[in-house]
Amino acid sequence: MKVLLVKPFGITDEIIPPVSLGLLATHIRDYHSVKILDALKEGLNGTAVAKMVKREDIDVVGFQIWTKDIHNVREISNIIKSLRPDTKIIVGGIHPTVSPEGTMRFFDKSIDFAYQGEGEIGFKLFLDAIESDEGPVAMKKVPGLVWKDGHDIKVNNNKLNENLDSLGFPAWDMMPPSTYPKAPHGAFYRNFPIAPIIVTRGCPFPCTYCSANILSDGKLRSRSVEHVIEELKMLYHKFGVREFQIEDDNFTLNRKYVYQFCERLLSENLNLTWSFPNGIRLDTIDRKLLKLMKRAGCYALNFGIESGSQRILNMIKKKLTLEQITEELTLVHEEGYEIGGFFILGFPTETREEIEDTIRFACTLPLDRIAVSYFQPFPKTHLYQELIEKGEINEDWVNQQSLSLQCLSYVPQTITAIELRQFRTKMLKRFYFRVKPFLKMLSQFRSPSHSYYIIKRSIRWLKV
Repeated sequence: MKVLLVKPFGITDEIIPPVSLGLLATHIRDYHSVKILDALKEGLNGTAVAKMVKREDIDVVGFQIWTKDIHNVREISNIIKSLRPDTKIIVGGIHPTVSPEGTMRFFDKSIDFAYQGEGEIGFKLFLDAIESDEGPVAMKKVPGLVWKDGHDIKVNNNKLNENLDSLGFPAWDMMPPSTYPKAPHGAFYRNFPIAPIIVTRGCPFPCTYCSANILSDGKLRSRSVEHVIEELKMLYHKFGVREFQIEDDNFTLNRKYVYQFCERLLSENLNLTWSFPNGIRLDTIDRKLLKLMKRAGCYALNFGIESGSQRILNMIKKKLTLEQITEELTLVHEEGYEIGGFFILGFPTETREEIEDTIRFACTLPLDRIAVSYFQPFPKTHLYQELIEKGEINEDWVNQQSLSLQCLSYVPQTITAIELRQFRTKMLKRFYFRVKPFLKMLSQFRSPSHSYYIIKRSIRWLKV
C-alpha cells in the first residue's frame, strides 16, 4: 500500500524533522511504499495536501497531531475525503492518546481511525489489518487502535515498549536535517545542520498541568547509551549534522546514564554541540554533572520555572521552591551555560498579584531568555479534571479551542482576558527590554536570515 505520514501545517516557531513519523516509517518501509510529508516545512495547506493524496493515489494517510492541530487536521481530512473517499485516515499523537473517544467524536466521518499511545509496533499491524478481509476481527488485534464498530467506539489496549533500542533509528533519509531551515526548536543554535533526537521516554513527576506523566504511566525508559551514540555517529557522517537537540522531558533524571553518555560522546571526538529545547528539571543537576556536560558539547539549558508564586508552584505540584530555583540557576550560570526559562500565566485561581510576582521573579534570575505561555487545561490532566468538576469547562470545551500554549483559551475567574494578555506582553517587554538580555540575544544571531527569523518571531509573540 501507499502510505503518507503527515506533519500538518500550523502556527509554530520551529520547523524541525518529525522524529516520531520517522520511526513509524522505519517500521513499515520494508512492507509498504511510504513517504513523510512535512507540510509545515513545505508550506502546504490542506488543499495542497489533499491534492497530493489524490495525485499519488495514497491508500493510507497518517497524521501526527497535538491538541492544537485538531481543527486544522479535521479540515484537511474533510478535503481528502472529498477528493479520494477510499483513502483511510488515521490520527495519532498526544491528543488521541489522552482523549481517544473524544478524538473520534470530534473528527466524526473525516477520519477512519485514531491511535492511542506509542505506535511503532502497532502501526504495521494496523496496515496488515486494513489489507486483510477480517474486518472487526483484525481490528481487535491491533494494540492501541481506536476504531468504530458500527456506532460504537472501540479503544484497544496498548502497552509501552520497554526496549527502545528495538525501535531502531528514524528514517533520516526521508527528512534530512540539512534540508530544514535554520528555525530550530528554541530558536537559537550554534552549528548547522541540527537534528532533534529522543533518548528517553516518560515522566515520573505528577505536575497537575501536564500530561507527560499520564502518557507514560509515570515510567522513565531509556535507549542504551551505545544506541544513541551510533545514531549520532550516523547523523554526523552520513547527514553532516553538527548539532543535536535532546527533545526528552527528563534526560538528566538518571545521572549515571548522563555521565556514561557524556564520556562516550567525548570518546568519539565528534565535537557536536547540543542543547535541551524542551528543558530539564533543576533538581536533577549538580556542578559535577554540569561541568561534564559542558565539556561534552552541551551549551544551553532550558528549565520549566512556571511561576514566581510559591502557592502556584505548590498547586501545580512542581516540587520546587523559589529559593531552589534561584540557587540552581545561579549554579548553571556560574558554569557558563546559556539559560532559558519557561513561564506560564493564567493558572486557575492565580491572582494579579501573583502574576506580578512572576514578572518580578523572572527579572531577578540569571536567565538569557524566557518563553511566556498561557495556561491550557489539556485533557486528562489533574487541573483539567478539576475545572470540569467545578463547571468552569466541560468535556467538549477542548474541541472548541485552539490549545496552543501561545493562544489564550482559558481565563481564570480571578482576572480578565484583556488583563492576562497585557500581563504577558508586560512580562516579555520588561525582561527583554533590559540592556544585558537584549545585548546577549543580539550576540546570538547567527546570520541575517536568523536575525530576521528571531525578529519576526518576537513580534508575533508580542502580539499574541
